[in-house]
Amino acid sequence: MIRTLALRPLLAPFAAFLALVATLPAYAATLPEALATADQRTGVVTARLDLGDAERALERTLADPAALRLERLQAEQAVELATAQLRAERFGAYTDIASAYVQVLEARSGRELAQDAALLAERGLEIARIRLERGAGTELDVRDAETDLAGARGDLASAQQGEALARRSFTSLTGLEADDLPPVPGELLGTQLPDEDVLYERLDRAPTLLQAAQGVALARTARDLLDPAYAPARDIESAELSVAQAREGLAEARRGLELQLRSLIDRVAAARDALAVARDALDNARERDDVDRSRLEAGLIAEIAYDQTRLATAQARLSAMQAEHDLLLALLRLQSETGVPLEGLDGF
Repeated sequence: MIRTLALRPLLAPFAAFLALVATLPAYAATLPEALATADQRTGVVTARLDLGDAERALERTLADPAALRLERLQAEQAVELATAQLRAERFGAYTDIASAYVQVLEARSGRELAQDAALLAERGLEIARIRLERGAGTELDVRDAETDLAGARGDLASAQQGEALARRSFTSLTGLEADDLPPVPGELLGTQLPDEDVLYERLDRAPTLLQAAQGVALARTARDLLDPAYAPARDIESAELSVAQAREGLAEARRGLELQLRSLIDRVAAARDALAVARDALDNARERDDVDRSRLEAGLIAEIAYDQTRLATAQARLSAMQAEHDLLLALLRLQSETGVPLEGLDGF
């Protein structure tokens, strides 16, 4: 009984989370609504609890007239770092949720495309058999059409499985239904990066860099507290060495994070370029679709020929959507991997 009672405070937050998930609305959410569930993720909940503990510890320290300068600094730093870590956990959750969301959209479109391809392959087999009966085709044509149909049906089965998996993953992650998820809002895709100088300045908010900077401040304070009048020279030299090492660690952390940021900025730029190319390709596909539809209506091409064009248009549309999603995830990863907030993507 004693051990059971001791576990109750630990199990209470988890039980509350399960109860909250059970009451979530059973409808397909928009992406911003899905991202709002980030605060329910375990890492975010834990980080929020850590921040609350750090804030209470700071209050106790500041209220203690006997608290030393170093103790107050450490308590203040703990709150600052816990705040940055909570922000980073939330940014990471946004990336995970958005990734699951777009996977559902892409899997659904992929399944629809596979269905159209299977129907087209069925029609192709029918035509091949009719042509064979009328002497206008060969047995080889029929076998090729049968092979195409078998492949299309295999692709459809894989697409259906992929969609089911994507839907389960999204629901497991957010507690929301994955039916009829709407497209990614255009305003999120339109998120612009601030000037690079601003991005590099904001790196100071990243937990890794913040912790390194705090190490410098802590080492410097510890050195300042050593009065040459009573502190041994050996202790002063050791403290000064700690300051130098902390500064070197900060410089190294900054160099590493700046290189990472540079790579992530380039990835966003590449995603924008790829999106522009995909949208141009979609425009071209739509133009071809319009032309072939007119030719079909004029009796210049067979219906199956237009169906192939329509399938190509659907593929171009899927590629453009995937390029949009790649851009969104590139932006979110820049935010989550560096801790640099991006306006429009930093809170839901």
